[in-house]
This record gives sequence, C-alpha cells and structure tokens, in this order.
Amino acid sequence: MPRPDSIWFATLSSAELRELDPGNPAGLQSTPDVLVVGGGIVGLATAHYLAERGAAVQLIEAESLASGASGANAGGVWPNDQGPAHGAGFQQLAFLSRDLWARLSLRPGFEFDWRVNGFLNVNTAKLVPSAAECAARCQDAGYTVRAVDAGQIALLEPHLKPGLAAGLHYPSEAHVHPVRAALSLARAVRERGSRIASSVAAKSFVAKEGRVVSVETTAGRCAPRYVVSATGWTTDWLRGLSPSLPSLRSVSGQLTSTDPLPPLLRGAVGGDYLVIQLRSGEVVTGGNLLESESTAPDPSLSSRFADAARDLIPRLNQVEFRRAWCGRRPATLDGLPIIDRAPGFSNLFLACGHFRNGVLLAPATGKLLCDWLLADSQPVELQPFAATRFSQWSGSNLPQSKTVED
Repeated sequence: MPRPDSIWFATLSSAELRELDPGNPAGLQSTPDVLVVGGGIVGLATAHYLAERGAAVQLIEAESLASGASGANAGGVWPNDQGPAHGAGFQQLAFLSRDLWARLSLRPGFEFDWRVNGFLNVNTAKLVPSAAECAARCQDAGYTVRAVDAGQIALLEPHLKPGLAAGLHYPSEAHVHPVRAALSLARAVRERGSRIASSVAAKSFVAKEGRVVSVETTAGRCAPRYVVSATGWTTDWLRGLSPSLPSLRSVSGQLTSTDPLPPLLRGAVGGDYLVIQLRSGEVVTGGNLLESESTAPDPSLSSRFADAARDLIPRLNQVEFRRAWCGRRPATLDGLPIIDRAPGFSNLFLACGHFRNGVLLAPATGKLLCDWLLADSQPVELQPFAATRFSQWSGSNLPQSKTVED
C-alpha cells in the first residue's frame, strides 16, 4: 500500500523523509524483551515507553513508519469534542493521553508542532436542542466546554462568515503534526538503544502452551519475551489465533489542503466538515466517514469539502485546494479500540481498532501497555477495551493453550 500523499509528508524535510524508512541495517534483535509489530503512532508510542523503562525493544514495520492511518489523519488531540458518547472509559484514557502529549512536547527532541489552540464547533446538527444544553450535559460529564454566541464566535474566529448564532468552544483541545510526532517517538526509541526496522513484516508465529515463542519475519526469526501487535490492517500474521481477531471495519476518511496562506484560523473549527490551519499555513478540510477499503481520493468529495470551507471562511473563495488524500481507519464494531492481552496467551498483546483516535490515544495506549508488561498486572484504565467484549472472544469461546505453527 503506497504512503498517503498527505500534507504531513509534504511539509517534512528530505532528512525527515529518509528517517521514516530506516531499513534494517543492524539486523533484528533475535531475543528482544519486546517485539512491537507495527510502526504507526500507537506502535511507536508503545516502543517509546518500553524503551524508556529499560526494555530492549525491536519494532518492525512492513512499509515505512507512519505509512498507514498515522500519516493520513488530521492530527487532532480532541477528547472534549467527542463528548460523553464513548463512555467514561474512553474519557479517562483520552484525557490521560492528551496530558501525556503535553508532557512529551516539553522534552528535548520532541518537536511535533504541539498547539493547545482550541476547537470551535458551529455545526448546527451538533447543537441540538441548543448549544447551552449540549454544553451543560458535557460539563456534567466532566468535559471542558462552553456555549458561545455570535459575538463570542466572532472574537474567537474573526474570519468565519457572519450569522453563526451559536456554537460550542473547547478551549483545551490541541493539535500535533502526526508524522513528526511519530518521528520524535522513533528517535527516542533509538536513542535508548532499541531498534526500529522498516520494510520488515511479520509472517507467522509459533506458540506453545499459551505463549508466543517466536515470530517469523521477512528478515528472519525473532524470539521475544513479549509481543505487541499494533499492525492496523496487516494482521495476516495472526491468522493462527483461534477464534480469529474480532472483525475490524474499514472506514475511509478523506482530507484536502491548500498551499500555505496567511493566518485565517486560530484553532480547529467544526462546520459541515473539519477545517484547520497548520502552523506552516496550509488550510486542511474534510473528515468524512465512508465504509470503504479504497485509499483513492474522490475529486467530487474534495470539491464538496472545499465549497463548504469557502462558505464558512469567505476569504477562501479564490483559494484552490490542491492536495487530497485518503486513509483507512481500522474500527471495531463499537468504535473503541482493543487494548488487551490476547485471550489464551500470556505474552501476546493487542493494540488495534483505534478508529478516529489513533493519534489522540497513542501515548496512553503505549504507556499503559508498558505498565502492564513490566508489572504483569492489567491497568484498570484498559479494562473497558478488553477483547472479551466481543462475542468470539467471550466465555467458552476463549482459545485453549496449544501449539500454533503457521
């Protein structure tokens, strides 16, 4: 699968682009403490926290780092805008992750355009029965939001069209450059002496008595103490699991962007579609949800996004949206990720199905998985994300300890 033609890669230097595909010059560690399969932002965050705690980590990525959903998303760290729809478990994990991003942004070498620039939602469909009632409901659930009127909207975002009567403002929402965030995590992993290999795929595994004893890769065999699978769509190497992994829906999302422009927006704005302006000046809009496996941008959809952005921000009327890209979001049936030990295995962990929240939840996913592996005790924050909430992994359907050679 080719890397998405997203604005994130277009804003990288040639040196940064080379870092995304380091290859495997030192060879694989044959017996690492942890093998992380998958070089998206969730896998890299997991590798980072493990390496920081002294574990010898080997991360492998079948293509280049951040080549999947991690390089095609909008870069939003927006836990409050999602409100209470996902439940208290999601809220706790999302707030922890937002705070971890903020802490990472203060560390030397972690340069990923962190901005706490807020989110303004003026989509009338999201303001039912009223902005005030929506805000009160979310505030009661512990979210940070306030209802705003026309005058406040004009102060928050002066370049929006007049006549927007009400909205919801989330002042603590933040934004990152997701590919630079992935690069920052990768550098930190290597600085700790752990290894990252690109263009190396997991092919199969051998398990005995409920433990993965080795993983066969395209670069040879690896015998880790623990395995973390954060592979997005490429889960063929886990086909020996029985029952198989819960089905993931393929939900594509498309975005389009302009060339760099003078400042127009202070924060993210939700209208008919998302509109944000990057620190480098490009305006990005889009963010649809479509059940599809395609990553080919639809020109008619890009045109619809651009028209909606021009209607919302009149100063965009003569501006072309020149770049479009599409990414596939791996989604579970309930829209929440699986962050769990694979039932029936003592040393195989799953981190998949993050849907629209891979960037948002990556640090908390990685840190809590690290805590679990090193303490051999499941963090309570991960209990809502158990694989056993899906029928094929529940009750009597749990796999029994056995040998798998594929």
